[in-house]
Amino acid sequence: MDENEPSIAELLGRVAVRLRQAMGSVDPESFDGLTPHQARIVGWIEANEDRGVIQRDIAELTGTRPASVSSLLQGLERDGWIERRADPADSRRKTLHATHRARDMFRRFESRTWAGADAMIGGLTDDERRTLGRLLVKLDRHLSENA
Repeated sequence: MDENEPSIAELLGRVAVRLRQAMGSVDPESFDGLTPHQARIVGWIEANEDRGVIQRDIAELTGTRPASVSSLLQGLERDGWIERRADPADSRRKTLHATHRARDMFRRFESRTWAGADAMIGGLTDDERRTLGRLLVKLDRHLSENA
């Protein structure tokens, strides 16, 4: 690689930022009344709930005080976006889970978002898209195995 060319890591970072910017300009109505911050938290809970997400995880993720997270989660629970369940391994511990309402909203949102992201790579040929897809799957697997 030419020393004046950006590294692959830098290019991945640039692309990620541009995709986030494009996805961040989504109509707020896409979240069915949630703020983008609330939607990101509910989405993170949904994506990670299999590993037993707890309130402390959200505080660490957001860099927020536990009292603020408690208030946020109470509101999300009251409004039907998340639910707390007793951990089967420790009934004193409550894990966080997305509700059916949240899952439905995210399916609709992701469908629109990914369609928009796909349009952003419209400059690639079908062969280039397939190659990029295979490489990204391989990278994703490697990263998840080493996380």
